[in-house]
Amino acid sequence: MTTERFHSLPAADLPPAPSPLEVANNRIRDAAKWLVASSAAVGAAMLAGSQLSDIGELPPALPDSVEHARLWVAVLGAVLALTSVVFAIWTAVRILLPQLIHLSDLAEAWDAPGRAMAPVVQQFRRNPKYLQGFPAPAELARRREELVRQQREEAAEPTDPARVVAAIADVDERITAVEDIATHEALKTQFGRAMRRFVAAAAIAATGIVAFAWAANPPDKTPVADLRNGRFTGSVLRDADLTNAKLDHADFTGADLTGADLTGASVTGVVWSRTICPDGTRSDVDGTCAGHLSPE
Repeated sequence: MTTERFHSLPAADLPPAPSPLEVANNRIRDAAKWLVASSAAVGAAMLAGSQLSDIGELPPALPDSVEHARLWVAVLGAVLALTSVVFAIWTAVRILLPQLIHLSDLAEAWDAPGRAMAPVVQQFRRNPKYLQGFPAPAELARRREELVRQQREEAAEPTDPARVVAAIADVDERITAVEDIATHEALKTQFGRAMRRFVAAAAIAATGIVAFAWAANPPDKTPVADLRNGRFTGSVLRDADLTNAKLDHADFTGADLTGADLTGASVTGVVWSRTICPDGTRSDVDGTCAGHLSPE
């Protein structure tokens, strides 16, 4: 029987475990990657959808009517949507760029923070323990300067150099902790602002896409029936759809148009004689069906 032996790596050879702040930062950046991917997908869908539209058939003319305005609305909607998508991608990509808030940055913004650093400073003021036992970032920086000066003095007249080196290492660890917290808070704040901009950009892009879809896909035009000079003597045209039809000089003597829809029809010179009008009245009462062309 063979015995397999498993050897564990020495602790010194194991990769260091990521800190909680590093894990949180990676999650924020992963979310930013998702925003970039989703924005790119919207832009790709927009470009693909343009190939399925009828934008090439829209007449290039002055926007003096709804039909003539469709081309301009489609172009404006496409530009608006694509610009919003690019803005959303750019906003998300900024989160992926490496950044580090140095102790000097925090110290400079401590008393008069700008818009970018205000949330970071507020976080440290609300949680003084994050300053590693120092009242302000400048005090921590000043402490390191003092230790470095002592190290130089120890180099000239050595007494206890190991103590000074250990003290400097301890302060450096504290500075690193402060900078890590500041960087995380800055990244979190930037992500929150990016999300608000992303939502606004998505709303604008949706508006542009809807405008483009409406303008680039005009409804099919229903052909208008041309029945001019037609003879419909004694015809039964109940519930017929003659909307916007051309009926000039047609003869509807004895015709039954009950329930037919002649809304918008052209009826110049039509012969109404013993005709039952669309609303059920008879032409002999008024001498015409004009004014009775829609069913009840």
